[in-house]
Amino acid sequence: MGGYWALTIIMTLVFEYDGFTLTNWVSAYEMWVRSLLHIDLIVYLAVLSLGYTISYYQSSRDEQLRNENLARQLVQVELQALKAQINPHFLFNTLNTIASLIRLDKKDQAVKALTELSMMLRKVLEHQSSQLTTLEQELEFINSYLAIQQMRFENKLQVKLDIDADCLHNDIPFMLLQPLVENAVQHGSQLESDNNLLSLTIKQHFNQLKVELINKVSEKSEHKGFGIGIKNCRERLDKLYQGKFSLQLQPLENHYFKTSLLIPLGEHND
Repeated sequence: MGGYWALTIIMTLVFEYDGFTLTNWVSAYEMWVRSLLHIDLIVYLAVLSLGYTISYYQSSRDEQLRNENLARQLVQVELQALKAQINPHFLFNTLNTIASLIRLDKKDQAVKALTELSMMLRKVLEHQSSQLTTLEQELEFINSYLAIQQMRFENKLQVKLDIDADCLHNDIPFMLLQPLVENAVQHGSQLESDNNLLSLTIKQHFNQLKVELINKVSEKSEHKGFGIGIKNCRERLDKLYQGKFSLQLQPLENHYFKTSLLIPLGEHND
């Protein structure tokens, strides 16, 4: 467009002024060429800017997609960690328990079960980057688990806790006790018509934490104490304490079973 106007000016000068000399022609021609170069430069810069903008946008978009992909992978890893720590059967049974409570119009209990489950899942997520928790917090986690199980089995599962208050602020591995308690519930006599009293005792013995869990097992249960939860618990203890621990599972009379755990306080690999 600029070249068109420059050419128009030149033609106007030619036709309106008789004294338009060759020098004038050359000057006019140079002006026209400069205008064309100016336009070409503007077009070139515009194209260059547009190309750079498109390239920058594409690069930013690719980076965003890579970040989103990494974020999705991170979420998947966190979910896998969550699944590894919470027994899938427990989640399945808990959701079934909640569904049953809703069908029976026991809305208050259903809400309580959901609240307890939410608290457990929240604690698991909070400890994704932390190996340790206090005994007090671990017991809160276990109490939520047992509260749900008591709703599941109604009045057939009773719980007795005997906890030394001096132990509550000691650090222990997160979810160390939950697999032991879950193992006891999974094989408990409440699975049949019989009642089950689950007794959990925790004391401090010098510089060690002593945990004792006793419950009545089902007569049909082939409880040998070597389930996957106990196996994982033993492997984890070995990595944390390098053999400086004791985990024993012992059958007692009248279908009772005792699980004993002894760990050193303040000695662990984070």
